[in-house]
Amino acid sequence: MLVEKLAPGCDVYCGTDLSPVAVQRLRAFAQSKPELRHVEFLEREAADLSGLPLNSFDAVVLNSVVQYFPGIEYLHLVLEQAAGLVAPGGHIFVGDVRNLELLPVFHREVQSAKVSGATDAALARKIFLSIAQERELVIDPRYFQGISGSIRRISGAEILLKRGSSYELTRYRYDVVLRVDREAASADSENSSLVPDMKQGESEGRPLATDPMAAAFLQHLGMELGDVLQAQFPDAKLPAAVIALNQRDFAEIVQASSNAPGNPGDNELIEASV
Repeated sequence: MLVEKLAPGCDVYCGTDLSPVAVQRLRAFAQSKPELRHVEFLEREAADLSGLPLNSFDAVVLNSVVQYFPGIEYLHLVLEQAAGLVAPGGHIFVGDVRNLELLPVFHREVQSAKVSGATDAALARKIFLSIAQERELVIDPRYFQGISGSIRRISGAEILLKRGSSYELTRYRYDVVLRVDREAASADSENSSLVPDMKQGESEGRPLATDPMAAAFLQHLGMELGDVLQAQFPDAKLPAAVIALNQRDFAEIVQASSNAPGNPGDNELIEASV
């Protein structure tokens, strides 16, 4: 969708994709259209921008893909390399970013639709569990607003609301335009690390992003724990699922359950292992 709309107006257009099948289909598609025959497609992961000329592109576009990255550190590496490709005065567009500030609201809407008539305590537990098991990268806008402090070539960020009718892809997501500064791009970089400064968010009790790799590990651990329990107690009535949580998530669920009004008829248990 991007190449068909953008490439005809570009002198140079290069697209990358991890899937060899996708790259093969794109090449065949581009060759069938005269206005796209100048387009180059590369089979590689997002963090591999090697071989592309530095300071030569007017823009780098990452649209509706960063939610599938394994973590915020990986995204930071991609953006640092992308900034090196963009000519002074150019831009990096990051589209369709899931908003961490709105993640609780999103999961409340989802869980409320799934379970009608749930008690406040049960609903709170389901929301916390959904957040703890989030497998996609969800990012607080503050990360982009402070990115110039760790990637000197980027001079600023503009956070854009999604346009269009109101639904999940517009209410809980945003776009970002990062500016590559003319003076910063020509200066020597003194970055000590490619990893963003996560301390500010953590000190406020607010992380800058979810951790998809940790969530995947805990989900796998929960499956392993369930198998162990089933083997140890084959005749016991066990919960349908065992959920592994880190200590902070577990503490938040327990606190939310103790603060919410209880229902004597609510027999739902918290199945969790720290």
